[in-house]
Amino acid sequence: MQERYYKIGEVAELLGVEQYTLRYLENTLNLKIKRNERSDRLYTESDLETLKLVLQLKERGLNTTAIKLALENAEEKEETGIATAGNSTSLDLLEVVSITKNIYEQNSQLLEQNRKLEKRMERLEEKIEKRNLERERKIDDFLNLWKAEQEGKGKSWLSKLWGK
Repeated sequence: MQERYYKIGEVAELLGVEQYTLRYLENTLNLKIKRNERSDRLYTESDLETLKLVLQLKERGLNTTAIKLALENAEEKEETGIATAGNSTSLDLLEVVSITKNIYEQNSQLLEQNRKLEKRMERLEEKIEKRNLERERKIDDFLNLWKAEQEGKGKSWLSKLWGK
């Protein structure tokens, strides 16, 4: 049985996306889309399934970097022979979804850690600012005492500093 190929316009219509979206996904995800002698893209059923999965993952909020990592991981397993026999396409898709979900969860955890670190940095910056203000106040007090001493007003600045 001969494999059926779809042109980019057909795939765009089938998936309900624009052609430029397909070209963007191909470039960013490093998809290997077959081309004819005129360099027209020729999509296979497997390519359609991959693109459907990619679009579903994008709808769930995953960015192209996470999707790319998941697809690359699935390709590595396929190349090393880890994929099981039989209906490997649906199993591969499940693996990709699982891997992508893990990447998404790790990304969420990293974002939460980043948020906590930013809050901690804000608190530290506030403490530093308080210390700097206190240091400036002490320097101003010291300078005022020194000026008063220089003008001959009252006690020596050293005795005022020590509170005597």
